[in-house]
Amino acid sequence: MQKKRKFFIMTASIGEGHSQAARAIAETIKQVHPDDAVRVLDFLSRDVLSIDHVLKESYLKMIRIFPEMYDSLYSNSQNRHLGATFQSLLSWSFRKRMKRLITVLKPDALLFTHPFPACAANLLKKEGDINTPLLGVITDFDIHQLWVYKHLDAYCVPSEDLARKLESHNVPRNIIHTTGIPVRKSFYEELKNPRPKEKGTVLIMGGGLGLGNITDTLLRLDKIDSVSQFIIATGQNINLYEEVASIRPSLRHPVDLHSYTNKVAEMMSKSELIVTKPGALTCTEALTMNLPMVLVNALPGQERANAQHLEEQGCAVWIRKNELADTVDGLLKNENKLKQMAQACGNDKKDSALEIVQILDHMLESNTNTN
Repeated sequence: MQKKRKFFIMTASIGEGHSQAARAIAETIKQVHPDDAVRVLDFLSRDVLSIDHVLKESYLKMIRIFPEMYDSLYSNSQNRHLGATFQSLLSWSFRKRMKRLITVLKPDALLFTHPFPACAANLLKKEGDINTPLLGVITDFDIHQLWVYKHLDAYCVPSEDLARKLESHNVPRNIIHTTGIPVRKSFYEELKNPRPKEKGTVLIMGGGLGLGNITDTLLRLDKIDSVSQFIIATGQNINLYEEVASIRPSLRHPVDLHSYTNKVAEMMSKSELIVTKPGALTCTEALTMNLPMVLVNALPGQERANAQHLEEQGCAVWIRKNELADTVDGLLKNENKLKQMAQACGNDKKDSALEIVQILDHMLESNTNTN
């Protein structure tokens, strides 16, 4: 009888996309291997005095208040020398915690949807302290120096372009797998029985953290006659939810308002258009649902890279100046353009989470044969 295996998917609560991708993988592991155990762990400490809590709070404040400063830091960290220095500092900072977790949990494999825990596990494996199989899952359309490690056993990346970029950092091509970004089963289930599009319905989202000036976006788009209704998801941002709720009675168009919700697939299915900041997970969900995108308030770094990638693909329009209302109005009045953008989302709706689990299985089999 095969022993019950334990898998841990490590993420970091800096943005919701990393965590949602982790949950999608966990969901599939449970489906494929019901006798095994799987848990999603937030690697960041809740201790307000810890270095990672300081990093998290500094990051969130910087992207809200000083986005250009973050842009500069992001660009500089892409430099291999500077990036490697920061990588080394993070690895040593998190090393003790990762070693303690592995000693206590005794995992059969570790998966990572964020680079912070990956850097510590990579260091431990480099030093020979662990032999645990390690799988990195990149959940953006751009590669960052902090994701470049020499001791992970496999990588899953969103695109062939990203696979080539990772290979250019001297990561062996045979351990890089192009799987796409994992989304939850509810999106594939919605695709099987899609709801009819509700003409003029615009979905407005700001990711799990509810970022992206949603109230301002709503007020601008409320002036457009081509809109029939709004669906709004404010994520975990309670203040934003209350703010939108307070202005809803004075708006020209009806607003279907949600906070943190598991109905995103349903909301996307019936919308004609989504207006969102370009977080990779939300955009991948929209791609899965063939939903044309208007991208706004792109944060420096990965989100701007995501926006550029999706605009080049033809499934999104990236708003850089004060042209939001005209762009949305023009798209809603142009059915052919919306169809073209929906088609540009692609026809290959492969189950990325399932592919990742299959790669995990192969990785474990290879590790068993080697040992």
